Amino acid sequence: MKKYNTYLASLLLLFTTLGTQSCLNDTNEWAESFKDTLLGMGTVQTLDEDDYYFLLDEGSKLYPTDRSEVRNYEAKDGQRAFVYFDKLPEELPGYEYNAKIRYIEDILTKDIYHMPAEKADSIGDDPINITQMWTTRQDYLNIECQFYHNNDNNRKHMLSLVVNESATDEGDPDYVTLEFRHNANQDPASYPGTSIVSYKLDAISSLLEGKKGLRIRVRTLYDGVKYLPVKFGDDNAAEKAVTPSANTRAY
Repeated sequence: MKKYNTYLASLLLLFTTLGTQSCLNDTNEWAESFKDTLLGMGTVQTLDEDDYYFLLDEGSKLYPTDRSEVRNYEAKDGQRAFVYFDKLPEELPGYEYNAKIRYIEDILTKDIYHMPAEKADSIGDDPINITQMWTTRQDYLNIECQFYHNNDNNRKHMLSLVVNESATDEGDPDYVTLEFRHNANQDPASYPGTSIVSYKLDAISSLLEGKKGLRIRVRTLYDGVKYLPVKFGDDNAAEKAVTPSANTRAY
């Protein structure tokens, strides 16, 4: 579990830049309230229309007992998210964490697409780098990536993981080959940006039987097309050095 740092630091910088002395005092008190806040990465599990919990990537369950700071959060079953929380002292049967939720940042969560040849142009194949990649025990492939953009929120980049139905590369028989596709929508490549996206593997479960992992084709920023392997059952998934991303330019 990680201490709440990157997101808080950026907010503190903003308040410090804009605030007066009295505002700074308020900011210090606000920052002090987050000193014990933890950061988890996991998947929303809905219980009923108004109730939910988080299944964290290391396998523990977190129940959001105190949601007073996230009253308007719309929980969707299977949604991936970063969860900032404070541990509450009372134990809850069936849950490793009884928590006060401070903030929830949804992670882009998508299905895998079966791409026929005639759809390849619309899916795109613009350069993009994979900086980290791992699977979770909840059957998701998580990709942390880097691409260039022009800082225009009206031009969103499409990130897709596809089964290329017209691919001829046979690859390694122990791995299922998928393609990580990027469509920049003609956005000029001016500034580096990052994003995190999680792909549901349940739709291709029949292809994964007896396989060791995935082999991901990607057209990289500087080195052309590469094939990157990722094994199933990565026991270190909970320790991945990912940080929340405020990048909203991907869908």
